[in-house]
Amino acid sequence: MKKFFNDFENYIMAFGLTVMTFITVINVISRKFLGLSMSFLEELTTSMFILITLLGSAAAAKRGGHLGLGVLTDLLPKKLQKYVSLITWAAAAFFSFFMIKYGLVMVKGEILMGIKTPSLGWPEWWFGMFLPVGGFFILIRFTQWTINIFLNSKKEVK
Repeated sequence: MKKFFNDFENYIMAFGLTVMTFITVINVISRKFLGLSMSFLEELTTSMFILITLLGSAAAAKRGGHLGLGVLTDLLPKKLQKYVSLITWAAAAFFSFFMIKYGLVMVKGEILMGIKTPSLGWPEWWFGMFLPVGGFFILIRFTQWTINIFLNSKKEVK
């Protein structure tokens, strides 16, 4: 069960990419052979792309694969390098906080106004929730990465 939650976003991304590939192929075939474009499929593909991008950012954060200035941090002594991860975490937490906060404001507005998607007619907030959910995952994974940095540095000292 721990492995499932540790790789949760990877499973969602794999499912999302499979769905995106399938519906894009269907739309291309439909356009080529039937001469009609199914815009609702493009709507789904775009929404899935947003979700996958945000979850991909979270997966990269978990591995420490985010953009960083390794050239500068590698010049620092090992003891100080772990503290740079706190600055990275603080920046990620700041970014995630605002992404969650304003994502929820956006979703609330979509619910109150009853906005529907143009092609499918589904509530827009279903897809709008991808923003705060993605921000939450990014925050969790950056926190996990920072904790692992400090735990591993204690093991190296011993």
